Amino acid sequence: MLIDRLVRLLLPAQGQFFVLLEGIADQIEAAAEIFLELREAVGHQQLELISTKLKVVETQADGYEREIHHELDKTFVTPIDREDLAALAKALDNVVDAMEHTATFASLYQFERLTEPMREMVRLMAATARELAGAVRMLRKYRGPEAGHATALAIHMLESEADGVYRRAVASLFTESLTPSDLVRQKDLLFELEAGVDQCEDAMDVIRSVVVKNG
Repeated sequence: MLIDRLVRLLLPAQGQFFVLLEGIADQIEAAAEIFLELREAVGHQQLELISTKLKVVETQADGYEREIHHELDKTFVTPIDREDLAALAKALDNVVDAMEHTATFASLYQFERLTEPMREMVRLMAATARELAGAVRMLRKYRGPEAGHATALAIHMLESEADGVYRRAVASLFTESLTPSDLVRQKDLLFELEAGVDQCEDAMDVIRSVVVKNG
């Protein structure tokens, strides 16, 4: 580890990795803006349009992840351990995937409008994604084990709030007079929303690990 750090100091900085990670952060923010449209969407056509727009962003995020792997293959010394770079790129890409997948789910399940708990979880997911994008942009400046602590705490609090909304919403499904198909599709979409927020926290955990190991 010490030798790796000394070598990094002696060789030119490999800033392209931060540029590519920040490119994924841009796609996370772009996806969050589109994802928020689910709160006001009415009808299958609007939901399908949101899903289509998110697919474009998701494809762009995939491109950044592939480029990071391409750069790893041809770069001898990296500013962050290569295993950590690969894991971080994947974790960030998973966040965009989660938003695109959830919107597609809503479209395929023929929702006319999301329920109030779902709309609240959409808001929390978008807020969590924005916090994460900010953390990625600060990654090249983070120093020391406490770096990023405030953002990690903010994301954890948003995840806890989303978890509470999810649990209450699922519990209420079994007290309402829903058809079996409505019960399944609402439960499934709530699960996808909750999993998406978890993906943000997982990605932030990777950032914190990177900072501790490479700071």
